[in-house]
Amino acid sequence: RAGAGYAAAVAQMGFDLEELYDEERDPALGSGGLGRLASCFLDALATLDYPAVGYGVRYAYGQFEQLIRAGQQTERADCWLRDGAEGAGNAAANPWEVRRDDVAFTVRFGGVTRRRSEGDGMDVDGVGGVGAAGAAAPAVT
Repeated sequence: RAGAGYAAAVAQMGFDLEELYDEERDPALGSGGLGRLASCFLDALATLDYPAVGYGVRYAYGQFEQLIRAGQQTERADCWLRDGAEGAGNAAANPWEVRRDDVAFTVRFGGVTRRRSEGDGMDVDGVGGVGAAGAAAPAVT
């Protein structure tokens, strides 16, 4: 949670900081093993004042949302972009995100690797892919 200075600044604008916390969804990202490692790496670069750029995958769903129903724990997909999970830069989905139409990639998955019959190297057959649109989210250090 932010310090008292933030609460005072938000109050001057006529808002209550605790109510704002309730409005912003927690994406539950960066708390997994590789996400945590990447976060620590970027934090170290910033601490040492090294210029760096970090790239990540924008997930429409966080890890999962835990609920207690009838005394039992249940999990469901955590749609942290519930107000518009489709499309990078959707202001309703994430007001901090900036769409980057100039950046697009095909993310490939699956397939079978096989050694080439002649020469060195490997070939990959049967690869699927999905389109990925670019988006930028500022990080302040």
